[in-house]
Amino acid sequence: MSGPRASYSARTVVRAVATLVVVLSLAIGALLAVTVVQFASAQDRLEDELNPARVELGTVLALYVDQETAERGYILTGRPDFLEPYDAAGPQIEALLEQLRRQVTGTVDERISEMDEAHRKWLAEAVELELAAMRGGDPTRAEELVAAGDGKRLFDQVRSAQKAADQAIAAEQHEATLRADTLLRRLSILLGFTILAFLATVLLGAGAFSRRVLGPLADLGRSSRAVAGGELQVAVRGTGPREVAEVGEDVDTMRRHLLDELDATRRASEALVLGQPAVRALQTALSQLPPLAEGIEVGSQIDSAEGVLAGDFLDIVDLGRGQVAVVLGDVSGHGPEAAVVGLRLKSALSAMLRQSAAPDVLAAVRAGLEGEAELFATVFVAVVDTVADQLSYVNAGHPPPLLVVDGDLMELEPTGPLVSGVLTDAFWEVESRPFAPGDALVVFSDGVIEARDAAGVEFGMQGVQSVLAASAGQSPARVVNRMRSAVRDHAVSQRDDVTILVAQRD
Repeated sequence: MSGPRASYSARTVVRAVATLVVVLSLAIGALLAVTVVQFASAQDRLEDELNPARVELGTVLALYVDQETAERGYILTGRPDFLEPYDAAGPQIEALLEQLRRQVTGTVDERISEMDEAHRKWLAEAVELELAAMRGGDPTRAEELVAAGDGKRLFDQVRSAQKAADQAIAAEQHEATLRADTLLRRLSILLGFTILAFLATVLLGAGAFSRRVLGPLADLGRSSRAVAGGELQVAVRGTGPREVAEVGEDVDTMRRHLLDELDATRRASEALVLGQPAVRALQTALSQLPPLAEGIEVGSQIDSAEGVLAGDFLDIVDLGRGQVAVVLGDVSGHGPEAAVVGLRLKSALSAMLRQSAAPDVLAAVRAGLEGEAELFATVFVAVVDTVADQLSYVNAGHPPPLLVVDGDLMELEPTGPLVSGVLTDAFWEVESRPFAPGDALVVFSDGVIEARDAAGVEFGMQGVQSVLAASAGQSPARVVNRMRSAVRDHAVSQRDDVTILVAQRD
């Protein structure tokens, strides 16, 4: 026999509380939105218009003074080179005034017009007359005009007009600041009210549920925890309000689904075991290097950020005649998709290096990214000539590798942009460096230098250089191991593929 049905619905209480929350949220949200927009507008006017306008106005005054000083110097000395600041200031003044008029309105614009008019009057009624006399070979007349004081009087009017304009801008700055402060106080009050309103809503909801809902929910919680603890054969039954009973039924449905998912997971694990050889084959294809020709020793390692598949790839290509190509590439992203693209680029590079020059190789490889607008790759390709003791390379946007010569380090900067199906007009220069026996080339992906410790400090080039200094005289494989260990010790977690390659001349 069923017990008495609850005289109330928890859903009704939830709807009432939710309605109250929505109404409060809409009302307060609207007020907050309006206030934020007004505050942002006031701040933008200060930062984008009034503050720059005042600086520009000060610059205009400085240019006026430059003109006045230059003109006086020319009158006193008769040297035309004194007029260079005078001539240069004119276009600058016009440009600044045009910019100012776009930034200000109303009273300030009127003051700027008055200042410009006073400046033009000073030029027309004093400066041009004095300059005309001086240029006409009559310095005495020019000095008489200066002594008459009209120029000084008119320039004082220019200064006064500039000061009035500056005061007008300052007044608007003060008004905008007061408005921003008022709006900020309103924001604080609204936020405080929002917090209090939501606290009251939470307390109301807690009181509504404390007696008749929380008890049945606690029982339901115990049953759910039993399921979470692995007792999946125990059925879950909810009591109390019908909403709690419905939740109990949903939890029991979830329990049954978990049983189904466990079976599906078991079947998926078995399928994954069957697919592991293919994953390992893809990983090997990206990282495995072929046998090396005489005259060069290589150490390398790829550590993926996700699972066993990385977007980085390595390759060594024997070109014959004592030439060996060294390749390290980094496809954007990581995981299976990046690994497949990396393998495709590695295969294309290996094939093209045997028949084309390095820039043409990268241009051809770029075709492999066409249709992949969101993917790009950085690639470093170096050709070591063990006969000519020379290294030629192209760097397509890759972190600069290091060339180690007698303990000195040289960065091999990018010689062109990264490889992308979008950058169809990109071109890469070829650079060459001496590469004699005992010299070494150290190439790495950005996962090495961008590894961060708990404080957010990157491993960086300094970390790479420290490892190389401590590993002087050791084999390439040993250098790679030491650098990978240093990166692992430095980083809190590995967020990107980490790839290192060291090639040394025997």
